[in-house]
Amino acid sequence: MTSAQQITEDEYARLSKAIQDLKSNLLAQLPDDDVRDQILEIYSFRDSIGLESDRGAALMAAAYLDNKLAELLRLRLVDDAKTVKEALDVKGPLGTFSSRINFCFLLGAIPANARNDLHLIRKIRNDFAHVAGPITFDDASVAEHCGQLTFHSVKAAASPGSKFRRSVMGLLSLIVFELKDLERLPEMATYQVPDGSEVYSLVADIFEKTTGKPYPLHHEHN
Repeated sequence: MTSAQQITEDEYARLSKAIQDLKSNLLAQLPDDDVRDQILEIYSFRDSIGLESDRGAALMAAAYLDNKLAELLRLRLVDDAKTVKEALDVKGPLGTFSSRINFCFLLGAIPANARNDLHLIRKIRNDFAHVAGPITFDDASVAEHCGQLTFHSVKAAASPGSKFRRSVMGLLSLIVFELKDLERLPEMATYQVPDGSEVYSLVADIFEKTTGKPYPLHHEHN
């Protein structure tokens, strides 16, 4: 290793440390502990996914976003823990990544473009999960799906892997901060079933006065 290479590595290490120190200082100045925790969660996930292989990143990202959508639904749906648990169970109506994406959209918890990108993340996960051999973000089917993502905020010429990872981080940020301000749907009040005996008595009385005969329908309200 030459002296120039050693200096470059040292400079890179100092720059990395400076960025970490800046990040820590900025987080320390945040007055809201919840916001600080949310940002730390996003940073932590970004660091973790950056260490993964392409397949690992795709599977990890989909699983993590799937779990965050489940968390969003738990906070959004009516406060009935048993029913919500059954709905989110793997055999329940909200037990799949796809159903959670669609239902979060229908509840107004995520926008349409987030729904579209989440479905693309799901398809990319399936691309990796259903191939036994080597596969990367540059493979044709995966690259095509990555090219349709919109949450990455990078130029069209960026690599498929970059678009994927940046879109995942954009989606995660949206969901994490959406969780902070999400309002739970209220439970409807119990429906008061009307007492039919009064109506029956009124109709029977009118019938008898009009016809002079007993009302022919059987009374079951007493």
